[in-house]
Amino acid sequence: MGPINKLQAFVCAQTFWPQFMVRWFQSEKGPFTIFFYCPLAKCGISVANIYDIIKKPVDTINPVQQSVIAMSGTLFARWCWILKPRQYMLVVANAIMGSTGVIQLYRKFQA
Repeated sequence: MGPINKLQAFVCAQTFWPQFMVRWFQSEKGPFTIFFYCPLAKCGISVANIYDIIKKPVDTINPVQQSVIAMSGTLFARWCWILKPRQYMLVVANAIMGSTGVIQLYRKFQA
């Protein structure tokens, strides 16, 4: 039993958690798996890109970087749709990341 499993068992053993929280902690998509934290990281990239869309001038957009963001977001959204168990949060996070990259590229090539 690894340290994450021990932590999960300790948290689930606490009696103050409602039953639905304990089930979520023990689920295969809960906070003790990579499936929970990966969408958070992808959302961080999207939030940074949305901030750049609102605040940054067009001449500071790097087309290579935005192409990579758009392509990886689009490709990984498709890949996450294929994975079992299906990761809806990760599909949405990747789709938003790809969309913000496409918007940035559109802004760059319109200028």
